[in-house]
Amino acid sequence: MNPTAWLGLAQEIGPTQGLGQAQGFDQARWVILACMAYVILLLVLGGLGRRAMVHRNLAEFFLAGRNLGFLVLLLTLFATQYSGNSMSAFPGKTYRSGLSYIMSVTFMTSIVSGYLLFAPQLFRRARKRRYLTPSDFLADRFGHRGLCDLASTIFAVTLCNFLLAQLMAMGHAFSGLTAGAVPYWVGVVGGATVILIYELLGGMRAVAWTDAVQGVILALGLSLVLVLLTVEVGTPAQVVAQISELAPAKAASPDLRACAGWLSTLLLLGLGAPLYPQAIQRIYAARRLGELRRALACMAWIPLFAITTVVFIGAAGIVLFPGLEKVESDKVTFKVLAHLVEIQPLATLPVVLVMMAVVAAIMSTADSALLSLTSILTKDFFAPRRREESAEEREAALLRLAPVLSVAALLILGAVALSPRFTLWRLLEIKFEILIQLSPAFVLGTLHERGEPGAFSGKDVLRGLGVGLSVALGLYLVGWSQVAGLHAGTIGVVANYVTVVASRRMRGRGIVT
Repeated sequence: MNPTAWLGLAQEIGPTQGLGQAQGFDQARWVILACMAYVILLLVLGGLGRRAMVHRNLAEFFLAGRNLGFLVLLLTLFATQYSGNSMSAFPGKTYRSGLSYIMSVTFMTSIVSGYLLFAPQLFRRARKRRYLTPSDFLADRFGHRGLCDLASTIFAVTLCNFLLAQLMAMGHAFSGLTAGAVPYWVGVVGGATVILIYELLGGMRAVAWTDAVQGVILALGLSLVLVLLTVEVGTPAQVVAQISELAPAKAASPDLRACAGWLSTLLLLGLGAPLYPQAIQRIYAARRLGELRRALACMAWIPLFAITTVVFIGAAGIVLFPGLEKVESDKVTFKVLAHLVEIQPLATLPVVLVMMAVVAAIMSTADSALLSLTSILTKDFFAPRRREESAEEREAALLRLAPVLSVAALLILGAVALSPRFTLWRLLEIKFEILIQLSPAFVLGTLHERGEPGAFSGKDVLRGLGVGLSVALGLYLVGWSQVAGLHAGTIGVVANYVTVVASRRMRGRGIVT
């Protein structure tokens, strides 16, 4: 799911591939028109989101007034979980690993299981105590300033890197999809500007509505491509038979190390993905607990369609383009789409729809990250500096500050995106391994109320967090990003949980305070 997996993929369809050019189809012109129509729609939704605001306060801006209903909540969770990376990273991995990567369906389903470990309890607390940011729960539950500051820093760093990745991805996507007609820098600046405008207009409500549109586009595009692939390449059973003949190793069962890697990824995604700040804030923004539960229940079924489809794209790539090297295999999605257009003129519009879905997915991911980053900077870092003011004065001041912080964040990260430094990607690669270390704070923290007998304390969680971060980052520093197929972050979070439980036991016996 790392954005680096597909940053240059859109460039695969340029003058050399000629998306539909063999059929006289002007790719750049139609994609530009489609992008313009989508941008106009985003701005309209931003305006409508502003009109729908009942009050002018932080909860209304950052959490849509805590009033997201079932359908919008489902679609925005879908858009949060499935970014543009899913359309490229999963097929590329399937191409390299073979048919056994159908296991990735369970990876995405595990995310829903991760939500259910703490989401219902967290929703009840958030509704009762009016949480705004993820750290608000930590402050209320544990009352430990050091833990809250460290968690807020982890969230902010994660979001900065995530947003940077999406800005770079937008630049490459617009440039690649229009065959260079839209330069990289215009894609970065233009995309960031559009996001900023509709987000400042409508806040979370506008972001959720645009996510809903993106989710519909992505689902429709995947459905059409699935039909086209079945017609042109064959049914899944036929594709499996062809792979067994062309590349028997890719139809073989995985070895023990691969299975260990799958288990590690299952834990990494299941415990880590629900901890994205934008995901937690969608829990806060749900209108009712029942609607949140229904949305999560539906989310458990979506991978059966979404991930199975993108895995099928990767499997079709094995049949259509055998022998690709690793770098080229990362481009298999766009190779397959270009091939569909070359052999079937009727595939042009569905393929362009899928390409637009990728762009829409990037933008929806970027706007969610920006909104969450702004809320954390505003509430967690600047609000404590204004304690001398009344609640009304502080709220008004923070509302005025939020747009300034959004603009500042985009200016800084946009400048970095325009002159990318690849050393930043190293931190991007380990963001999940770091973020997952906050899992005990939310999973174990929602088991008890503060002060209850047997409750975990802020010091317990902070000790575990320190151990987990030390293990995960330490393994990375010595070059062991995986040990026997297990990710450094997975090993770290196991040590984290063990430390938290051990700390509570020792505290109960008076060994530590």
